[in-house]
Formats: sequence, C-alpha cells, structure tokens
Amino acid sequence: MFSPDGRQVLALSSDRTARLWDAGTGRGLVILRGHTANVQYALFSPNGQRVLTTSADNTARVWDTATGRELFVLKGHTGAVNLAAFSADGRRIVTPSSDKTARVWDAASGEELLTLNRHTDRVNAAAFSPDGTRIVTASTDATARVWDATSGRELLVLSKHASPSRGGVWRVTFSPDGHRIVTAGGDGTARVWDAESGEQFLVLLGHKDSITGARFSPDGRHIVTGSWDRTARVWDAISGREVRRLDGHSNIVGAPSFSPDGQRILTASTDGTVKEWDVDGRPEDRVLRHAEGGEGARFSPDGSRVATTGLDNAARVWDVASRQEIRVLRGHTAHVRRATFSPDGQRLVTASADASAKVWDLASGRELLVLKGHDGRLLDAVYTPDGRRIVTAGDDGTARVWEAGTGRALLIIQAHTRGIRSLAFAPDGQRLITAGEDGTARVWETATGRELLVLKGHASAVYSAAFSPDGRRILTASYDGTARVWDAATGRGQRTLCQDAPGLEWAAFSPDGRRIVTAGVGARLWDATSGRELLTLNIQPRGIHTAFFSPDGRKLLVSTKAGVAHILDASPREVVPMRRAGK
Repeated sequence: MFSPDGRQVLALSSDRTARLWDAGTGRGLVILRGHTANVQYALFSPNGQRVLTTSADNTARVWDTATGRELFVLKGHTGAVNLAAFSADGRRIVTPSSDKTARVWDAASGEELLTLNRHTDRVNAAAFSPDGTRIVTASTDATARVWDATSGRELLVLSKHASPSRGGVWRVTFSPDGHRIVTAGGDGTARVWDAESGEQFLVLLGHKDSITGARFSPDGRHIVTGSWDRTARVWDAISGREVRRLDGHSNIVGAPSFSPDGQRILTASTDGTVKEWDVDGRPEDRVLRHAEGGEGARFSPDGSRVATTGLDNAARVWDVASRQEIRVLRGHTAHVRRATFSPDGQRLVTASADASAKVWDLASGRELLVLKGHDGRLLDAVYTPDGRRIVTAGDDGTARVWEAGTGRALLIIQAHTRGIRSLAFAPDGQRLITAGEDGTARVWETATGRELLVLKGHASAVYSAAFSPDGRRILTASYDGTARVWDAATGRGQRTLCQDAPGLEWAAFSPDGRRIVTAGVGARLWDATSGRELLTLNIQPRGIHTAFFSPDGRKLLVSTKAGVAHILDASPREVVPMRRAGK
C-alpha cells in the first residue's frame, strides 16, 4: 500500500512484522514489531502519520510512521482481526474479525465505540463511506452489510454473491464519491452496488478463481481486482469492461491498491513480491509488423530507424518516428536471422539461413556484397565499432572476419563445438565475444583470433553475449532461464538474473550500463548493479527473440516471434522493490 503522499510503501512480512519502504528507491525504512501472530493487514492513516496493523493474535495495533513506535493496542475481539480501515478524517477505526463482528474504535485513544454483530460468519473486511456516516462490512456468510456509523443500525444487506461454500465476500469498499460499493467474492466475481438502494449495477467477470480484493481508483473511473488466479485486473467502473490484465506474479495476488494520483497500481503476492504497474498499461509507442514469424530487430546508431528480420527471407527498415517502412531488402533465399547497421548507419549487414551474409546500401537498397564460406545457417553478423570489418557466425561453430569494404575473408575462428547464436564486440573493438550452443561464451582477440576467456556456468545453450558500454563486464543469456554478469577481465561470475522460466534468448545492457533487459518467454528490465527486477513486459504472443535499448536508453525495441517489433518506454515504473523476510 502507498502512503497518502505516494513516497512510502507499506508491506507485510512473513515474520509477524510490517515494513515501510521508500517508494522511489526500495530502501527499507521502518520495521513494525509487536504482534505475536501473523500480521493480516496494514494501512496508513489518512495523514500518513500513523500505521494500523491487524493480526491473527486478535488485536490491531497503531504505530507512529516516523519512528515505528507502537502507540496503542486495540483489544476486544475474540478472533483474528482480518482487515481494518480509518475514517476519512482519521478519527475512527473499524476492525472486522473472525469472531463474526466488526468493531469501531476511537483512533486517538483506542476506546471501543461500537460493535456490529449481525453477520453469521467471520467478517472479512470493513470500510467507512467517504463522509464517515456509513460503514460497509463483508463476510464469509456471502453478504455485505451497510451500517449507520454513529448508531450501528443496519441499513442494507447486499446478498447476490454465491453461497458461503465459495468463500463469501472477501473485500468491500465505497467509491470516492460514496455513491457506489464494490465487493470482491470467493465466487470469482466483483460486484458494484448502489450505496443508497443496494441495487446491483455491475458484475465484473473474468477472473478464474476467488477475488481477494477490489478497489476504486481515486477518481472513481477504474476498479482494480486481485485474485487467486495470480492476476490483477483493471476495469472500467462505469461499463464493467476489462481494461487491462496484470500478469507477472507466480502466486495469489492480494488486494491491490492505487497510488494517490491514480496513475499506478500496487500488487502484493504470496510469491513474496510487490509490483508496481502503470494504470494505462504502458501502451506501445510503435508497433512494426514485419511478417508472420519474426527473427530479430535492431536500432540504427542514431535511433531514428529500426531494421527487422523474419521468415519472409527479407530485412525491412523502418522510420521510428512515422512507423513507416522505408526499405525492403530482398535477395536471400531463406529466412533472415539478424540485421545490423554499420556504425555510420549507411549500410546494413544481414545474416541468413541460406548460409550467406549480405551487405546493403541503405540509401538505394542495393546489394553491395555477399559473404559466403560458412557451412550451414548464419545466425548473426555484426560490424566492428570502427566499421572496417564484419564478423559472421552460424551453425558451423566458426566466427569469420571479413573486410567490410571488399568482402575479403580475413580470419576464421574455430570458436565452438556447436553453433554460435550471437556475436558482440567490446567498445574498443579489440575483443569479440561469441555465444555458443555448447553452453559457453568465449572472448577472442579480434586481430589474431586468440582465445582470451571461456565463460562456463550456464546449464544450456548460450543465446546471446554482450559487453557493457565500458567494456568491464560481460552479459550472457541462456536457454537455462538465467542471465549472468561476468568480469570481462577475469571471467569471474558477478551476478545471476533468474527469469524463473526456461527459454531466455537475449540480454543487453542499457547505453549507460546501469540496466539490463532480458527476453525470452517475456521481457524484463533489471538494475545491473543490484540485480533487482525493475520492469516486466507481458507482450509475448509466442515468445521474444531479441530486446535492445535505444541509443539514448529511453526506449526498448522488443522483437517477438510473431513478426512484430514493439518500441516501448524503458522507464522502470513496473517494479519489484522488495521481498518478504526469508525470501
């Protein structure tokens, strides 16, 4: 949960504590210790100066946000306290409990003011109306009930969720204007009600298991729900239309929440992570459709163009600003695996499954050179940083160096016992790295072909390898589902990034070396120093081949196997800033 000013995040831990974190950096601030059983829920007071926690120890506790000091304990329930809520003015607290009651307390003194006791099963949630005159409660008895907050008189019973055997109603809250109520049910539905009459407005259908929570956005235009089906979903609060599905957690998603400005969503999961998402879903800036079945995409050196390759035996060049196709380069007789711009952006080299590489003039689209000599498919081709040479690699396990102007063969490096999936130069061009299907990456002296390093540790084929912009680190990606960072001088492993799924096909540094993008089943953005996951992109219709940063580091170019290249904002706004204790 965000603090009211959006600067802090409050999360529960499995060690009977709640923790405060800096929302910008993910740095831990305060640990709230005192409960003698699991902490069920935690929230900020409206002014952000206090935190309220509830626990299976039958109590709720109020804490000072700045110091973490316990101010008082709310005692009286005879069962676990499940959730809690402050009134909008911060003067009252309502606590629902497994003892079938909800209790209202004075937030300054901790004195009990009311007991609400008409439910026939445990009370899972409770909330005040924005004006503080009503309270709504949700119960496993499959009802939500609206009460007068002063007298405790029952006003409405909302009872269209499925029977208690499906879990009843798990969460409930008012809309910001107080005119609507949303309930989240064990029957896999969320329902929107008129808060005055109790009439049901909407049923939100789409989750495949119990809904753990539902909340309105601050402007009341959206509702976010979390579920046992491991997803969260964003809905239009007027039409009930599903706006966005948030995939990425590997276990139950608890009650999600909006940031105070309504632009972000925070989800917490029993997988031990908390994720932050843009409400608008980080729409794609550009979509470039190459053909049915894609192989890769790369930016030009100035970032103004993109080259894509695919199963149509062609390479295509696109203008990034207009999304228009500039040039189609045809001549290969089999699918084109890679296309790389020359450092001056005037030429393109393509590597094809027809066992050849071709060099093209981009101004005219004319074929300038054909590079032949490999035995089998070519899988990559790159220019040296000075543009004077080209290196190609493929299924035969060799890397071959060519004079870029004439196509003359200069050097053959017997690099791997199996195919070479990708190539990359150090920034100074003096070292070349090859990524092999034999599970290794190898560093070579460009001028002589002398082997300098062998990087071992991956459990499967290495699909990509790259130097950091300063040349001091190496990044590899493997089909074993990991990316690894190595010291480029010694070959010593520094860090492993785990995707949690096999099939990693690409990894690349950002231009400043501070971030890493990995691609395979999905694409993820990481902090290169700490290894912290920053961003998850769920755009894989059939998987992702390659992912690159733009030269200015502001965009990501993600090439999918469906033949679509996506140009995306690379800002790290969907983050995993923390993990629970013991994870």
